[in-house]
Amino acid sequence: MSSPRRESVIATATAAALLTLGVFAPAPSPALGAAANGSSIEIWVRGAGPGRAGEPATRERLAVLALDGLPLTEAKRIDVQYHGAFTYRGVDLETIIARYAPPPGADLALLHFANGMQIPLAFRDTELMKRLSPFLARAMQMGPHAPMRLGRFPNVSRPRSGFVDVRPITFVGNKLVVSDGGHPDVPSAAQEVLSPWQQTDSLTGIELVSRNAYFAQFDVDPDPAVQAGHRLFVQSCQFCHGVRHAGAAFGWDFVEPTPIYDYRGQRNLFHHIKYKPLDASARGLEMPALSYMTEEDARSIWLWLKAVATRPLRPYAP
Repeated sequence: MSSPRRESVIATATAAALLTLGVFAPAPSPALGAAANGSSIEIWVRGAGPGRAGEPATRERLAVLALDGLPLTEAKRIDVQYHGAFTYRGVDLETIIARYAPPPGADLALLHFANGMQIPLAFRDTELMKRLSPFLARAMQMGPHAPMRLGRFPNVSRPRSGFVDVRPITFVGNKLVVSDGGHPDVPSAAQEVLSPWQQTDSLTGIELVSRNAYFAQFDVDPDPAVQAGHRLFVQSCQFCHGVRHAGAAFGWDFVEPTPIYDYRGQRNLFHHIKYKPLDASARGLEMPALSYMTEEDARSIWLWLKAVATRPLRPYAP
């Protein structure tokens, strides 16, 4: 095992090398998706615009990062998905973002994963980045005498108590390793029930945005009850769900093709959020039971779901 001093020197050298090497390539037109084998990711700045229904947001400065072209650091990292510390070879996510040189107005990285999850990361928050230590791994060593395996990571099986659908999380080519399961958008009372970092698979893209402008898109009604629903969306729903294809795509889109407020009444939505039916696995339901939600919470979410389904999203205006 390498010493902390040696790891620090390697990490510093990696960061310096990234600043001088041309590891980012302009994306061809039309832009290619992330490589099927997980050896590359895309990174871009979200462009201003109306975010019209069914149309993707504008991607400015779109580039493809070839992970195999990076000078990788070997380090032992705590991994919340594997519940322990393992040796990986990869690069700090902070280094990748810094190398890309985000515009001054961007303070949030929307991390896109192959399974459709989208997790916001406040990359300019020094304390948060230190606590999470996000590390994009390209290889993993399973034991002290095991070989370093390139692009291969064990599947993650979810516990039946929280996820009645026990299909495993699989990785293709890369894995984002974080050291803490908490997310700052998730209230402290909900941290034990909901950790978005536990459900991610391989990273496919990094979208740089202004936090205030991004979440303002979903703020479509000043009514206090609707505002409460919007806050609950940010705290509990945004990691898996989107609105009119804006946001995550792991779970149902809240509006298209079926408006959820019309599909589920307030009472039905409450039971769907808080409890899991016994046949959830057979029906393919993957959402955890959010036991901290109250009936009033569910009502606020329903009112917000109705608002975003019956009104256009606000333009993204950083």
